[in-house]
Amino acid sequence: MVDQGSQRALLFVDEKGQADVVQTLIDLKQPERLQHPYARTMMAGLVYPPETKSVLLVGLGGGAVVHFLNRYFPDLRLDVVELDPAVVKVARDYFGTAENARTRIYVGDGRDFLQRSSGRYDLILLDAHLHPGAETDKTGHPLSLQTQAFYRGLHERLEPGGVALFNLIARGEQDAYIASICRAFADTELIWTPARGNVIVVAMIGPGPDQSTLDSRARAVDERSDYGFSFKSLLEARQPVSCRN
Repeated sequence: MVDQGSQRALLFVDEKGQADVVQTLIDLKQPERLQHPYARTMMAGLVYPPETKSVLLVGLGGGAVVHFLNRYFPDLRLDVVELDPAVVKVARDYFGTAENARTRIYVGDGRDFLQRSSGRYDLILLDAHLHPGAETDKTGHPLSLQTQAFYRGLHERLEPGGVALFNLIARGEQDAYIASICRAFADTELIWTPARGNVIVVAMIGPGPDQSTLDSRARAVDERSDYGFSFKSLLEARQPVSCRN
């Protein structure tokens, strides 16, 4: 964890103890304002369902997304699953991330949570990363969250019109992960972050909304508040994926 001015970063380190990935970046004076480009880009998922009332977040980090959703979308039902109890403690003690009346934080494996849960969600955000090892790919994405069985579990937990978003660290090795998602979902899109360090995969069970519908929804959300970014501008980086199923 590193502080610079009012900003606080939660970092992943490699086996040499060197900072490898900024997992969470929060401005302690404005914790509801998303600082990291990938976190902003993931919020595009809010405009894909016809109406977003419930969200599942797999991977808590410091809790920047929780702060954002609690502040700007307070009526959402938000469930968060984090594998490491130490991360939950860090998020609470150093980033001020805590449960409230409509936000619940569970310690456990995201795959197991989906298997046990009977609830459904309009939006599922997958932001789970581990230290690279035998149970992950080279960038730390858990292999257990890249199986067709896991994707079928996502299908069962999504409401009609719901969407799942995957945050992938883009280091030239993401194509196999994207292809596995393509095989499991009827419609898939990519949204690249500005510096292309991350790519967000948007996965839908059925045909997704067209450009006009997304633009209309994004404009409506943009008119509700000043988020520090524009939802409509996020959609400008959309890229369809041609999947060979």
